[in-house]
Amino acid sequence: MSLNDQIIRQRDFSGGEADPDALRRDDMDLLKFCVRRARNMVSTHTGALTHRPGRRMLFEDDGVIAEFKPFDDVTYRVIFSAGRVRIRSEAGALVADLVAPWGAADVDSIVFENMDNEIFVTWAGPVQVITVTEGTLVWSIAAFSFDTGIDNTRAAPFYRFSSTSDITMTVSGYTGSVTVTFSAPILTPNHLGSAFRYAGRQFNITAVSSPTVGTATVLEELPPTYSLDVDSATGFSVGQIVECDTTNVKGEIISIVGDVIKIVAFNTLTKPLSTEKLVGPNASSEIDIVTVETTPSPTIQWDEQFFGQHRGYPRSVSKDRQRLIFSNFPQFKSAILWSATGSNRDFLIGTDADDAIFEYISAECQVFHVVGGYDEFVITDKGIFYVPISVGTPLQPGSVEFRPIFSQELANIRPIEVTEGLIFVDKARNGVYAITATGQTARPYVASEINRYHRHLFEDVVSIAVTSGTKNFPTRQIYAVNDDGTVVVGQFNPDRDTIGWLKWDGGGSVKSASGSYGNMLFVTSYTFGASVVTVAEQLDYDLFFDCAMTLGTADQIDFLALADGSPLKLGSGENLSLSNFVASFYADKLVHVYGDGFYLGTTTADEDGIVSGFSAYSEIMIGVKFDWLFQPLFTRVEDGNPVGQGEKRRKIENMTITVRGTQEFQCGNRIFGSYRGGEDMSLPVPARDDTYRYREAGRSWDPVVEFKSTFPSSFKLIELATRITV
Repeated sequence: MSLNDQIIRQRDFSGGEADPDALRRDDMDLLKFCVRRARNMVSTHTGALTHRPGRRMLFEDDGVIAEFKPFDDVTYRVIFSAGRVRIRSEAGALVADLVAPWGAADVDSIVFENMDNEIFVTWAGPVQVITVTEGTLVWSIAAFSFDTGIDNTRAAPFYRFSSTSDITMTVSGYTGSVTVTFSAPILTPNHLGSAFRYAGRQFNITAVSSPTVGTATVLEELPPTYSLDVDSATGFSVGQIVECDTTNVKGEIISIVGDVIKIVAFNTLTKPLSTEKLVGPNASSEIDIVTVETTPSPTIQWDEQFFGQHRGYPRSVSKDRQRLIFSNFPQFKSAILWSATGSNRDFLIGTDADDAIFEYISAECQVFHVVGGYDEFVITDKGIFYVPISVGTPLQPGSVEFRPIFSQELANIRPIEVTEGLIFVDKARNGVYAITATGQTARPYVASEINRYHRHLFEDVVSIAVTSGTKNFPTRQIYAVNDDGTVVVGQFNPDRDTIGWLKWDGGGSVKSASGSYGNMLFVTSYTFGASVVTVAEQLDYDLFFDCAMTLGTADQIDFLALADGSPLKLGSGENLSLSNFVASFYADKLVHVYGDGFYLGTTTADEDGIVSGFSAYSEIMIGVKFDWLFQPLFTRVEDGNPVGQGEKRRKIENMTITVRGTQEFQCGNRIFGSYRGGEDMSLPVPARDDTYRYREAGRSWDPVVEFKSTFPSSFKLIELATRITV
């Protein structure tokens, strides 16, 4: 019986590299758009497969990099490193070098958020604020501080921690410098400068004598203690909250002697009146006499500054709806703080629509991050919640509700907001997920794994980033940095609502990535001989190297010099020209060279960074070479087809390779695209739009053909048609 040939025409390579365990999943449409294996490749917005871009070396530095655009048409690169914050211009010039309080072990945990001309930075210690002054462009860094009023009261959040619920506070006076006494140990030296509230009024700790006694300065006059003679104290008890029915004065009952009830009033501007009634949960009685006590009484109606040196600091920051958001608190793991609307230093919790908000998730979880969007998303160690926000339920005190979307352990890696929703990483650090909108009222969001058939490419992801489309590459991409220094790149495919992933490697080890404004920035470590250097790089589709520099006439040294620095001259009196390129960074380093379209091999710059021997070229590119390769995936056939393709060894009878803008490459054991007879070899190999044919010898159950680079050059595959026979 005649056996039919199998013809596979692949025009879309956006499926990425398939997991080896899924290579037999011919029942999945995704495999029709995948490759078997690939390195340093990327799929385009049309589905074509091309070599990845190179990376331009910006400057030598180490840490976490980000772009900051505080003013129109002004972009800075900010580098967070051990003990420093360095700000550089877009061209790489050092603008400011600021001393920072974090160490090397803290850098990877830094979370920052831009807001106007400031950057708010959270880590394990005090929140820092980096500011650039408009006009003068002067940079500074300082510890975050709350807004203060005329009386020096601070717009800080206050909270009563459950561990202190039974402890009473006594102060020695209503104003000025007072002694503060607690009924059980509370104070530590870390409370110096921290604020407390007595019945809603603030004072500031100035000295700590013991765990129970301290000295404080009253910032706003403390509420008085009242003795109220009532007709009958029956039904009232110590600890109850009572209220006067006319003046609405509220207070806590702290003692009852006969028919005299003593209360500590809450923050109020009014005073109880005789003849009005005192109303409690179980009784009411008319007030006959009101007496103001000369000193405040002990009360449990007190609270303390929610975060600071004693309780700890937030370790995550974000912004949304004109509010600055702090989260990931060590002292209250499920709490979230929103600033007042339009005021990023005002965290005094209130009830008005624009006031600061304090909420916590009732589930047992640690909040890692809060991310804005159509709604707000709360990423925790146990899953994801969303906070619905709309015209009917705006983000304001009393309206915050946490609704679960996804329940699974997650990694503390800052998620990325995209148009469709949110991208995040699971605790195994090799699973990437997306939250997308469904358009349904009952279930507005759904979480899905977006690298299910690509997990083998991911290993201990340390950071993720995303870029918008650019003129060179008009499609959004996701970047995941592995702990081993490789990068996995995901390509959005709106035609199929899928993301295909491909791995990038090379001579450098990527430590972190940051994407914004269409730019992708990396911090990468390179080893040159015995030395290791770390640099900031930017993805550049015009480059074939990593850590690349392009050197032109402005980078040339154009004469030989005598020992005193004067030029060595010819007999005619002209300087003896040499026209060598100078790249100080590459002093004593081996580099690859590309000049005017030709790959020129390797050379070593001398101790001054002079690259010799290429004066014939107007411009050269130097850097670290990487090679690309990929293996097509030839799917088998569905069960039941009597063609024998799944039962016998197969042979690649013919392969038709259609490329655009492509120079030389290798397929199997043949090289394509090189010079043809009669072509001018003094010019670079032409970038051709062409079709090539290849035939593979031999048979196998699973034919494998490898495409790879021969030298750094352009390559773009738009169609691969393969005839397979048995």
